Amino acid sequence: MTLSPPLPTRVPVMTDPVDTPVRSLPQLQASLDLQRRKPIVGLRQALVELGLIDGVTAQRLANEDPDLFRSRSSELVMRTLVTDDELQRALARVAGLVEIDLMDFSLERDAFKLITVPQARSLNVVPLGMTNDQLAVASCTPTSADLQRQLSNLSGHSVLLVWAPRSAIAHRLDLQERMTRDALAHGEVSARDVRQRLMPNGQSTGAAATLGLEDLVVQAMSEVGTSNEAEQLASAAESAGMVRLVNEMITEAQRTHASDIHIESNAGDAMTSIRFRRDGDLEPYLMLPARLRGPLVSRIKIMSKLDIAERRRPQDGKIDFSEYGGQQLELRVAVMPTHDGLEDVVLRLLESAKPLPLSKLGLQPRDMDIIASFSQRSFGMVLAAGPTGSGKTTTLHSMLAEVNTPDKKIWTAEDPIEITQPGLRQVQMNSKIGLTFANAMRGFLRADPDIIMVGEIRDAETAKVAIEASLTGHLVLSTLHTNNASESVVRLLDLGMDPMNFADSLLGIVAQRLVRLLCDRCAVIQPMDEQDWNALLAEYMEGSDLSHAEAQERLFKATDAHSSGEIRVRRPVGCEHCGGKGYKGRIGIYEILQNSRSIKQLIQDRARPSEVFDTAVREGMRSLRHDALEKVVQGLIDLKQARLAYR
Repeated sequence: MTLSPPLPTRVPVMTDPVDTPVRSLPQLQASLDLQRRKPIVGLRQALVELGLIDGVTAQRLANEDPDLFRSRSSELVMRTLVTDDELQRALARVAGLVEIDLMDFSLERDAFKLITVPQARSLNVVPLGMTNDQLAVASCTPTSADLQRQLSNLSGHSVLLVWAPRSAIAHRLDLQERMTRDALAHGEVSARDVRQRLMPNGQSTGAAATLGLEDLVVQAMSEVGTSNEAEQLASAAESAGMVRLVNEMITEAQRTHASDIHIESNAGDAMTSIRFRRDGDLEPYLMLPARLRGPLVSRIKIMSKLDIAERRRPQDGKIDFSEYGGQQLELRVAVMPTHDGLEDVVLRLLESAKPLPLSKLGLQPRDMDIIASFSQRSFGMVLAAGPTGSGKTTTLHSMLAEVNTPDKKIWTAEDPIEITQPGLRQVQMNSKIGLTFANAMRGFLRADPDIIMVGEIRDAETAKVAIEASLTGHLVLSTLHTNNASESVVRLLDLGMDPMNFADSLLGIVAQRLVRLLCDRCAVIQPMDEQDWNALLAEYMEGSDLSHAEAQERLFKATDAHSSGEIRVRRPVGCEHCGGKGYKGRIGIYEILQNSRSIKQLIQDRARPSEVFDTAVREGMRSLRHDALEKVVQGLIDLKQARLAYR
């Protein structure tokens, strides 16, 4: 038997200027220029040049298996001929990428403002600085196109990848983390630096004004362990840093008027994303290292009185923030298991808001008069329709505020109670003990009500009780999850309701959406030319039987313009007041179907939604499309937001 000769000791071969240690950005650029002039080499030659495999062995391996240095190069690692780091180093040379001495490399001062330390750790990279309008980044896998794309998206710059050993990357990140912690301890880092290092993609929130946000993250990192056991997570969740971090997150969400906090866990070493929903849109708030995701979720479970050991099933709970040193605030918590044993959390902020007056909802004068007339009726049923978060509950509470007088007894069944009013008798639903909407309504009918509000009609039982109550001398308000008013009619009939009783009980249906208002400080006026005006008219008429003349008359009436007048709209620009977005606040888009003799006949005949819709439009109803486009010519919203309401 002939034995193969042993592999020689690996000694890097320095044969030209490209192989000299690169320890600064100027040297990196010079080395890159030299590298580009070098002849292209294959993997076998690169391994030999770097002293990772000797020439004789490489030739023998190539003779035995020609594809080993081509399509099956990963087998070199499997056969322990080279390490993964060494293979990546050789592949970098094949790709013409530069190798640097990261241990002694002079990083640019602001390198970690473009890629934060937690982000760098999750991707196993070290940002070096800008050179020739590119962000140079050290990686142990610099040939990865996915990594380059991720880094470009994070930093907002074109990225130049270079090779450095995995161990050197870990060492430099540890060093940078210690330097940041020391700087914080000695007051050498400003609040501006704190925000830039923590906020993803340079996003700025009010967190900058809160001293020590990064300090809280560093403190939490130093206090948590690496174990995922329930006992360890419970201990880490109760640590001072994690307690302060969660309290700060909730306080900041409340201060900036966020409606929801989204905590999104990612597998492996990927960072945990925290986002706030403001004015209907999700905005980045904070990125946390992977080590903090377990303690963070556990801390929220502890505050919500949930089972921290249960990760396989969804859990729901509530937090009374005042119990944990915060302001008066209740949060509804939903914990949802995802892949790899991870969990996402959504917290909805439920401040005890006061009802808005009808005049503040964004209703057109004609629609406000119709809704006010609904409120004054002594019996009948009014429905608010739309998707989750479209403002249905707000509309119903505004209607109740109009009739909330000492001579009225008003009961509400809600899940959850988001808006409170003195004088209302409000009941929180609890399915665990059998307190459902249907059961609550039956109880209300024995408590001498004048007006009943039911949070949602979800089933046939609730719908039947609601209709019966509205026919026996009570005004009933409720919500439905449907797309528009005419579909709401069919939805209730599909639940098995008697069309005669439903037609007699229905007063009207308010379908609605919420869209973003143009910022009143920076939006600019823009006249419409004839082509744009005709396109707007065509879009207004689409889906209805309106004629060109009828559509034009409605739009002119909405703007108080006449046929020879100039129609002007506004477009978003962006300023400090609106955070550069061009939008500030939200407004409702409404479609109000008022029951009439002809509508009642269609309900009794189980007509199609299109027939109900066409009849209502002929009788004067503005659809969601109509109301949205009328608000465009009124300068309240732009066409982009209008289309979100009906497309």
